[in-house]
Amino acid sequence: MLVEQGWDVLTPSHKELDLSDVHAVREKVKKITKHVTVLHAVIHIAGVWHDDQTAFSMDLEDYSTSQITDAMNVGLTGFMVCLSELLPKMPRHGVVIGVSGTFIDGASGWLPYYVSKRGLEDLLVGLAQDYPDGPLVFGVSPADTVTKAYERFFPEHIGKAQPVEVVAKTVYRLLSEAGPPSGSILEIRRSSSIAGFHK
Repeated sequence: MLVEQGWDVLTPSHKELDLSDVHAVREKVKKITKHVTVLHAVIHIAGVWHDDQTAFSMDLEDYSTSQITDAMNVGLTGFMVCLSELLPKMPRHGVVIGVSGTFIDGASGWLPYYVSKRGLEDLLVGLAQDYPDGPLVFGVSPADTVTKAYERFFPEHIGKAQPVEVVAKTVYRLLSEAGPPSGSILEIRRSSSIAGFHK
């Protein structure tokens, strides 16, 4: 969608930018953006499934230390480190969007992932407060969405999840139209956008 509208889109793969390795993220971002002078938008989609060893439907005491830290790093901490390098390249009219993807049924069995996604929303709200003159900052918080990972792990729930295109269109609108105030978090439930934050 963005490419069709003339955007130059840089989308590093997990191999190029492993957000779980926060000590290496800063150097990797420097290399990836070495020849980029201006970034008009930064979009982060908070990951749940970092690899095939992802754990879910577990009590907190059953998660390993690496599972907890990887979930937090991929969803929140790695992105914060990325932003520390990317923000100086962004103009005031630039846009930062975080797609948190919080769970429609809450945190039960998913606490490390849930906390990382809620933390991402907090980061976005705080970033808008720290940068009142721009860039604009938004969060998109969709409920269960039919991604490839969702299809793989939860095929029995596909009928209740919303299409990924709904989320993509919301992100595109925030990039291309006058939207809500900076710092807004938009929840997407049943393909409809509503204003919300930590309800």
